[in-house]
Order: sequence, then C-alpha cells, then structure tokens
Amino acid sequence: MRLEKLRQVDLNLLIIFAVIAEEKSATKASARLLLSQPAVSRALQRARSMFQDELVIRSSSGFELTLRGRKILQELEQLLPKIEGLVVPSVFDPKRERSNFRISGPDNVCIALLPHLCRRYTTQRYQVNFDFLPWQADAVDMLERGKLDLIFQVDDGLLPSHFSSERLYREDWICAVARHSKFGDRLTLKQYLAAEHLIVTTLPSVQNIPDKQLAALGAKRRSSVRMPYFGAALSCLPGTELVLTLTNGMRQMVERNSALRLVKAPQELRPFHFLMVWHPRLTTDARHTWLREAMRQVSPQEAPGQRL
Repeated sequence: MRLEKLRQVDLNLLIIFAVIAEEKSATKASARLLLSQPAVSRALQRARSMFQDELVIRSSSGFELTLRGRKILQELEQLLPKIEGLVVPSVFDPKRERSNFRISGPDNVCIALLPHLCRRYTTQRYQVNFDFLPWQADAVDMLERGKLDLIFQVDDGLLPSHFSSERLYREDWICAVARHSKFGDRLTLKQYLAAEHLIVTTLPSVQNIPDKQLAALGAKRRSSVRMPYFGAALSCLPGTELVLTLTNGMRQMVERNSALRLVKAPQELRPFHFLMVWHPRLTTDARHTWLREAMRQVSPQEAPGQRL
C-alpha cells in the first residue's frame, strides 16, 4: 500500500469539494458543512492546488464542474460511502443480512439452549445460520484460530486469560434414575457414593465437575460405564439401578420420559456457571454483538450476564 502521497493530503478537502460540487454553491456548502464561507473558499483553493485543476467554474446556474472535477466527483461518490462505513459503527440486521455462526459446547448446555434458539430464530424472518460443532478438546484452540465464533464453557478458571467471557446462566445438579429403582426422592452423600453411576465425560481424560467436587471432599463415586453424551446416557437408565448426574437444564428430558424419574442430588454437589466465550477480536463486531445478545435471550435463566 502506497501511503507516502496520502500522508501529504488533507482528506477533508475531498469532502468539502464533494459538497461544493453537489450544492453548486460555496454558500450552500458552508451551511451544510457548518463552516464559514471564507473557510470553504480557502478549502476550495487548496483542493484546486492539490489536483492542479480548477475543479469548478462559475456559470449562470452556479458552480459547474470541470471535466477533471466531474471525474473526481464520480470517484468520490463510490469512495466516500466506503470510508464512512469504516468509521461509523455498523449495525447487523439478522432479518436482512445472511450470516453463519460456528458454535460449540457440551451437549447438556446445548440441550438447555438450542430448543429456545430454534423456536426463536429459525423462522423465515431470520437470515442467520447456526452451525453447532461437536464439543472437543481443542475447542479453545479453534476459537483462537477463528474456526469457531463462540463456545460454551464451564466456569472452571482454566480459560486463557486473554479471552473474553460472560456468565450465561447458573446450573444446579440433579440425578436421574429408573422409575422403579430403589432410590428415594433425595440422595445423601453416603447413598450417592454407595450407588453405581453412569458417568458422562464430555471430554476424554478430563475430570468432570462432580468428580472434581467429590475429590475435594476426599470422595470418589463408583462407575463401570462412561460415555460422552447425556442424551444417550438417559436411554441406558431404564431397567437398572444406575444413577446419572445431570444439570438442571436437562430436567424436562427426564420429566417427559415415563421410564425415568428425578432424584435430588447431594447438597455437596455445588452449582456452577456456564460461560459463553469469544475471542476479543470479535467483541465490537456487529454480527457477534448480535450473536451474544441472542444467546442471552435464549438462556434458560433470567439472571443478567456478568462480565468477567
């Protein structure tokens, strides 16, 4: 990019010339520009010197463009709106502009958010597409490299410090069991540890939150089956004495299944927050500002987002 010549140019002269050419009058141009008429006349002289052309000449109907002036004005009519677009904050209209967003998160947060998202934003009124990718260990790296626009992450303090994040909603723990299992309506910690568990690990070799919280108490639950998906785990419960620990956002899936029932989790399993996380380069982008607000709107709880 050649900037040496541009550094010597007062770009304000282009705007003043364009207004003079459109108004065909220095007086009208000064009123529109909120400048004095002498200031506009001086700017015109400087523009003439810069372009080495008269640009406008007087005629019976006011100023008339020279051939060189007409060509410059034609170029400016294309150029100035683009420059204005660079400096004026843009607004994203999802009902008029097509856009594709790539998002990733564990399936329990997707179960909590996506039904609301689909009901609200998949009508013909909206031109946006949501592409949800499977949750994987390198999701943070994909966000860094621009392969994802947004991720949903447990608030565990392990995010890179330069990322931007916001608490989206709070989750509590519940337990699901087979309807005719031996369990009562509530599990004490002792009963919970004595039970056989079906454990969901959303990422391989990564300890999940219940196990982390139990480890802090010096406890560990028993399990012979582990799998990556909560939805699949629910279908495995009927006919067993297994306990599946879920987030409250999945409550309706259990309540709609006549073969299952809910049991209160031990009070030692503490609530946590899900975050929406994005790269700071996207913070002020109009499309991504809209995306984050859309996620707030479909969040299953009404608690306002808290910036971290």
